[in-house]
Amino acid sequence: ESQGVIERSDAPDIVVIGRAALNRACSGDTVVVRLLGNSESSVGEAKAADGDDDDADDAADSEDALAVEQIEAGDEAPVVADKANLATAVHGVVVGVVERRWRPYVATLQADVAGGMRHLAVPVDAAVPKIRMHYADTAAIADRYFVVAVDSWEADSQYPQGHFVRALGRIGTLDAEIDTILVERQIAVSQAALGFSEASLREMPVNSAERPWAPSSCDLEGRRDLRDTLIFSIDPRGSQDIDDAVSMRRTRTGFELGVHIADVAQFVQAGSATDAAARARGTTVYLADRRFNMIPEVLSERVCSLRGGSDRLAVSVIWDMDHKYNVKRTWFGRTVIRSACEMCYEQAQELLDGQRKVEGLDPKLEPQLATGVKELTTAMRVLRSRRRLGGALELASTEIKFAFDPQTHAVAAAAPKRSLEIHGVIEEAMVFANAAVARRIHESFPTAALLRRHRSPTADRFERLQRAVRA
Repeated sequence: ESQGVIERSDAPDIVVIGRAALNRACSGDTVVVRLLGNSESSVGEAKAADGDDDDADDAADSEDALAVEQIEAGDEAPVVADKANLATAVHGVVVGVVERRWRPYVATLQADVAGGMRHLAVPVDAAVPKIRMHYADTAAIADRYFVVAVDSWEADSQYPQGHFVRALGRIGTLDAEIDTILVERQIAVSQAALGFSEASLREMPVNSAERPWAPSSCDLEGRRDLRDTLIFSIDPRGSQDIDDAVSMRRTRTGFELGVHIADVAQFVQAGSATDAAARARGTTVYLADRRFNMIPEVLSERVCSLRGGSDRLAVSVIWDMDHKYNVKRTWFGRTVIRSACEMCYEQAQELLDGQRKVEGLDPKLEPQLATGVKELTTAMRVLRSRRRLGGALELASTEIKFAFDPQTHAVAAAAPKRSLEIHGVIEEAMVFANAAVARRIHESFPTAALLRRHRSPTADRFERLQRAVRA
């Protein structure tokens, strides 16, 4: 049976049961809901939804009976409430849709068995209803994913009416599956659309084997020179886009901690074609076997990648700390750095564990790196403890790592990613830097600073979690 859940931040969620009670509302829509009394049945819900019950209409006119809410936009199948939850849940019926949140949907074909031209598109998102559409050449899309758009949903129709937009590819092929992910997650219309324009590529600095990029005297003007400071990066094995690095050294009064981020803004001018492309993407998208860059590869993987032994432009936050890791002074600014080493997490963890002669590291540099990693870890343990005491919440999740067949690109193996302490060390350093930058922004631009604030979980959700744990 069709079912929907309407989330509320300050009250229990509302459960809407039955196709009639949903009243043609789709996942993500903003709707007007009439809350049902304990004695009202699903039949009453259906009448109220269709406007056939005079008493229901009168109740709907009451301000206390109506609520404007948004149907939960789930990524999986429609929410199914368990029996315990249904017994205590607040039930409702949709009496109107305030705002539609329709988008392009990826679907497969359920052809008209009678041979007509009115078919059903079956969205890959199970939370979306089937969509009626006209299409003549069904043989061309019978085994393919395609994109369909919704045009309307009449009150007397079981399904919304839509139209065919374009085909994506054969079901089960890798490229078609990737395009499906991109469209469904509203990342792009296809992989091809994520290429960069000629105008953007013309804005890029020259970097080739014959002419490798190096900072000019103009690039270095006004920057703090940190090329003699021991700076190193720690990333997943094989990373090409090394966008952050760290440093940790003892001083006469304590420690100096540094977080250094690649200065991409040096190469992307406001209003440029590259700026427009980056704004449209918002972030680099990582899939199991590929990535779609926010900025052109010449920047993300070469000129702005903080590679070991190469001079690179960075934006840095540097803290002077006492021996108890209390911050005495914070410096923000543009720098030029030369990373001494680009390590993978496994190498850094081996140094932290006291292992000597770590494979892949320069033996002459290894003692300094080991000291830096250990002192950084000690500091981050203290900072993490303080953050937790301040009420920080950490949500644990398991990342799956895939291995692929180089010939077929099929998945050869999958296993949970090994959790290492060094992962948390680097994470804590980045959190510390983000917090420092956020405070600086708020101090300098109090009327323009934005805080991303997550709403508090409702008691109803804690109850659901408790039931799940007990089960």
